[in-house]
Amino acid sequence: MKMRKMISVFADIFFIFLFVYLLIFPQYASIPTRNALMFCARTLVPSLFIYMVLSKIIISLPITDILIKRVGIVPIMLAIGSLCGCPIGAKNAVSLFESEKISKRFAEYLCSFTNNASISFVIGYVGGELFGNTAVGLKLFLFQIIASILTAVIMKKLLFGKEKLPTVIPSKAQKVGLREAVSDSAITMINLCACAVFFIVCGDAVSGIFNINGIGIAVLKSVLEFSSGCASALSCGIYALPITAFSIGFCGLSVALQVRSVTAGRLSIRPFIYGKVISASVMTALTVIFG
Repeated sequence: MKMRKMISVFADIFFIFLFVYLLIFPQYASIPTRNALMFCARTLVPSLFIYMVLSKIIISLPITDILIKRVGIVPIMLAIGSLCGCPIGAKNAVSLFESEKISKRFAEYLCSFTNNASISFVIGYVGGELFGNTAVGLKLFLFQIIASILTAVIMKKLLFGKEKLPTVIPSKAQKVGLREAVSDSAITMINLCACAVFFIVCGDAVSGIFNINGIGIAVLKSVLEFSSGCASALSCGIYALPITAFSIGFCGLSVALQVRSVTAGRLSIRPFIYGKVISASVMTALTVIFG
């Protein structure tokens, strides 16, 4: 508790300092904000919004219950989270918990490994647009899948020990309509973009204040917001791919805040944080060894 209080006080001081600094040097807020909004419009929204809507509808369909009974809920949720991107894994876990299909602890377990960067982001944006080679994106996406599976195994041991994973309770919820799915996804998308903009601006401001550059700024931005971390990693030479892998695996504080907003009052965010640390470590190691 004492450590949490210290972190809270430090964060309060930092935000006050940042507010004053940006008042004095407004260019460090206006330009990054404009660039971040353009990134949201050109990359984030096209690669996530439609998948958010469709996944919310799919998760409520009777056929999903049938697939879960035949294949298991873990591979289904991992597939949806990896195809559609974060925080869809958290949204699906909350939906399953609120519809009484799974327990709270099982929902927290799913959150620990199903919130990943989408396949379109990793292969299309990171591989195709940033590195100019979709094969790089494909390799990183494969590493992400491997890291997620290993994370699922490790988190299962931490949360359930030698217990078997609980069975899925038959759904009591009705099918989600298109209007509800679009409306709910739009609100989530706005929150997601707002988080991305905030942390991108914070990253640029902090790097300007402390004159951080090179590997330092790439790691800083990866910790704060993973898309800008991936872009910054390009200038790091031989470390570009490992830092990009770390950025994708960790997903940044921006995604943590998004997951927190989705799960607040329902699920604990700690399993998600533990899962992201494991995933980032595994992805970085795989890239160093096989990259």
